[in-house]
Amino acid sequence: MRYDAPMNDDLVGVLERLVVGSVAITARAIAAADAELTFMQWRVLLVVGECEDGQAVGEIATRIGAHASPASRVVSRLKRRGLLSTDKGDLDKRVVCVRLTAAGRDLRARVLDLRRRDLADVLDVVSMTPEESEPLARLAQAFEPFA
Repeated sequence: MRYDAPMNDDLVGVLERLVVGSVAITARAIAAADAELTFMQWRVLLVVGECEDGQAVGEIATRIGAHASPASRVVSRLKRRGLLSTDKGDLDKRVVCVRLTAAGRDLRARVLDLRRRDLADVLDVVSMTPEESEPLARLAQAFEPFA
């Protein structure tokens, strides 16, 4: 289905408010967890924590929208803080594998929990039925390539 320009502009505006609100909720959760993280550092913790076996620096860079060198610097900072560990890949020793430490897992879980609480509060205001949430689920799926 194709929308006319004014309708599309309205929908883009709605999406923009959702994005700004979700970033604000995340920033609030990071602050409430006393995390002292930049948004980029948070993205690295989020990405690394998705895979128990860890993530290669190149994959992290791709997911956070950065080149390998800046991603490596972020990983190094988080490693110095004790939130990440690194080692050489099992199959390819040129690959640096990044994993969350226990402190990193704890911090990530605290921020996610705080964020989920705020998101649950937002849902309480809307009072959506499962049937009404289907378009929201489709929208979330459309965001997957950017996550």
